[in-house]
Amino acid sequence: MKKTCLITGATDGIGKQTALELAHMDYSLALVGRNSDKGDAVVSELIRETGNEFIQFHYADMSSMKSVKELANEIQRSYDTIDILLNNAGAYFSQFKLTDDGFETTIALNHFAYFYFTELILDMLKVDSGGRVINVASGAHKKAKLELNDLQMKNEYKGWTAYMRSKLMNIMFTYECHHRFSDSGVTFNCLHPGFVDSSFGNNNLGFAKKSINIAKTLFAIDVVKGARTSVYLSSSDDVAGISGKYFYKCKAVQSSKVSYIEEDQKKLWDATEELINSLQIN
Repeated sequence: MKKTCLITGATDGIGKQTALELAHMDYSLALVGRNSDKGDAVVSELIRETGNEFIQFHYADMSSMKSVKELANEIQRSYDTIDILLNNAGAYFSQFKLTDDGFETTIALNHFAYFYFTELILDMLKVDSGGRVINVASGAHKKAKLELNDLQMKNEYKGWTAYMRSKLMNIMFTYECHHRFSDSGVTFNCLHPGFVDSSFGNNNLGFAKKSINIAKTLFAIDVVKGARTSVYLSSSDDVAGISGKYFYKCKAVQSSKVSYIEEDQKKLWDATEELINSLQIN
């Protein structure tokens, strides 16, 4: 029986490469993106390249919690179960900007979407034991500290600091999920893909975009290497039953010291849940 993997941010970069490799492995794929034309083109491309016809595209703007809820409803209508959820969609925004929900865009896309979408479809992964939730984080988290009093950096915004904090939140969210749902049969892990030569950062203008592109030229790895750990955590029997870990280059490694503070993991969970619940999304 085919396993189904749901990948957010699947129309470009490591998300698309992960989808390609899992399609070759005969996985059924649910690909999520915010450009329907591009999504349909990617589905056609993957079917053509792999011969795997069990690939569908689903539209969502993951920075909008209403859109996340609509996506969850669509997934629940379209599939009986999901075997793997790969929370991959993310971005870096150099300038402060609010979403329609009134959330800072970096934190909304990189953290709130992971939290809310996972919460909404978690029961689909609980149906059969062995479900996996995988969160794409970043080594950029290592210099970040959690500021619960200003979670969205509305008082003093710095784009790269917001990105680093959002990736720290990904890891702390992963660990807290592991603690809360350890008896569910679902595993929760996160990863650092490496600094990847993708479209990351291209949404910015001026110096921010230029500096990232220079860094890519000097230091970035290609998307095949960048997707390797995502593919490994999605498909390998080696990690069956392993949960609450942070991976880099397909090995469990240590994340930052602050990411392991369990009291802060719980506080982050509560603060995130309160903010999302305040939207009163039907």
